[in-house]
Amino acid sequence: MLSDLTTLDPLAWDALKKALNQRVVVGRVRLLPSRRNRVWVVETDVRPVVVKRFLSERGGHEFETVLQARLAGLDVPYPLWSDGSHMVSEYIGGESCELMINHMFSGEAAEAMGTWLALFHTRLADGDSAKIMADAVLSNFVFFEKRVFGVDFEDSRIGDPFDDVGQLAANILGSEPFFTPVKFDLCLQMIRSYGRTRGRDVVETIRPYVSKHLRQAARTKPLFRRTLVSAAKSLERGWPKLA
Repeated sequence: MLSDLTTLDPLAWDALKKALNQRVVVGRVRLLPSRRNRVWVVETDVRPVVVKRFLSERGGHEFETVLQARLAGLDVPYPLWSDGSHMVSEYIGGESCELMINHMFSGEAAEAMGTWLALFHTRLADGDSAKIMADAVLSNFVFFEKRVFGVDFEDSRIGDPFDDVGQLAANILGSEPFFTPVKFDLCLQMIRSYGRTRGRDVVETIRPYVSKHLRQAARTKPLFRRTLVSAAKSLERGWPKLA
């Protein structure tokens, strides 16, 4: 058994070599935060890449979804190689949308996320069935050269597209700083951008989904449970009037 999961395991090294199809010189390996898997950024003499070791059994599913998104013209990391338990993909520089929204309060990033989600739902639809991310949170979007890239499709499935939008909106509002006027502005910018891309006004349609996901977030954030539940109840009555 591996004693140090911050280092690349032998299978990950093998995946890296197969993905780049040559001998590589590794300059630096950096572990990225992940709730379920092991994810490294590996700087090589060829190119920087991301190596993901799946501790779930969803590696093949994620690789397939990324390929579908790429073929549909969506901004996602280029998938280089996968064997089901490891995946190697292009490294996208730039900043996490967690930073862009919670610290830089970027309206440009908020709108780009809304547009990206709308295109994902539209282009990966199969008739009346839509594929959703099912983990649409700020940390799964990267802002690079004025574009947003979606990452992490392990949980993607057929579902209700508005659930993704509601989850992302709740994550914007329910991340520190909580429920400030600027966060509501960013949340609504994202939702309106989604609606413009889909060709319809969805601000009121999305509101109950936001409330639902705030209640779900309250279960995993006990220190902020009262704040999140209170905000969810308020949203059930309507959007706040912002000066």
